[in-house]
Amino acid sequence: MLNVPEPIATPRPNGNAAGAQPPALRVNGLSKSFGRFVALDGIDLDIGQGEFVCFLGPSGCGKTTLLRAIAGLDPQDRGTIHQNGRDISRLPVGRRDFGIVFQSYALFPNLTVERNIGYGLHHAGLSKQQRKARIFELLELVGLESQAAKYPAQLSGGQQQRVALARALAPSPGLLLLDEPLSALDAQVRLHLRDQLRQLQRSLGVTTIMVTHDQDEALAMADRIVVMNHGVIEQVGTPEEVFSRPNSPFVAGFLGDMNFIPAIAASGNSVSAGPITFALPGMENLAPGSEVSLCIRPADITVATPSAGLSGGLEALVDTVSFRGNFYRLSLRCSQIRQTLDVEITRSAWQIIGLVEGSMITIDFPATKLHVFPRRP
Repeated sequence: MLNVPEPIATPRPNGNAAGAQPPALRVNGLSKSFGRFVALDGIDLDIGQGEFVCFLGPSGCGKTTLLRAIAGLDPQDRGTIHQNGRDISRLPVGRRDFGIVFQSYALFPNLTVERNIGYGLHHAGLSKQQRKARIFELLELVGLESQAAKYPAQLSGGQQQRVALARALAPSPGLLLLDEPLSALDAQVRLHLRDQLRQLQRSLGVTTIMVTHDQDEALAMADRIVVMNHGVIEQVGTPEEVFSRPNSPFVAGFLGDMNFIPAIAASGNSVSAGPITFALPGMENLAPGSEVSLCIRPADITVATPSAGLSGGLEALVDTVSFRGNFYRLSLRCSQIRQTLDVEITRSAWQIIGLVEGSMITIDFPATKLHVFPRRP
């Protein structure tokens, strides 16, 4: 177990506030290509002091390339990187102020836990006694005091990752970089360690960037999420913002499941899917007659039995049902809009409604839960 210290009494930054203090990291116009493949295409990003930021996206989106460019491991072709106002764009790795944890742990198999953690302290200008004290402090921090004399092969995956984290934190870096640090762990260990890692980061106040392709991980851990796709940033925002107010179809579909319904923008702030019209206040920017995608998350669709008389509801046939632990997942056929929809309902709602495959139900789309995007060719 991580021994989380008392929180540091500093305000939580949002990374955008104006003030004399420069951002912990500023990336401007960053581009990187591998042959004809454009991995990063003009990335601009500010990260505030003490923030925990997740780079999130599918494989090949550029998130790891961006992290490695910040670290100097794969220098960018164009653009600048400033850390605390200092230009580090062309500095070698050894002159940048960061600690890094990799997915593969990258521990020295021939060194004990104690020596692995202390490896980065040999050039820190500390005496032998000071190094010993720092190593013991970190062992306590990550809850491995009793494992100091063991070798990596004698530890579990979760313990090895905590050693890698302690080693990265040993020199007290200004920036902590995490390259999918939890993805090699089994599900239960990953959930446990991610919560402890987040508590530790908050307590230490170290600015942290984590690369992940796991949406749940990013939503649970980040102050802000940077959603990437094809080498560009699609959206930057808090977990609540990117999940509840996605600004593109890609973000809408990548951050959790989403139903996409082909529709046509109509006059009077409304869209039409087949014969059904949905009133959507605030849709003035859509040209009448333009093709759009009407989007809603499975958990946001309201479900009732036909006898409940749901006002304005659509009829749908329950095609398939799958039990997912805390909820049921339904696949519905809605002939009125000629669409198959995924719906999630809680176990308690399931028991009240009493659905089975082949049941007819009534569904409704709350206007506040609907998103509309121009349909791309």
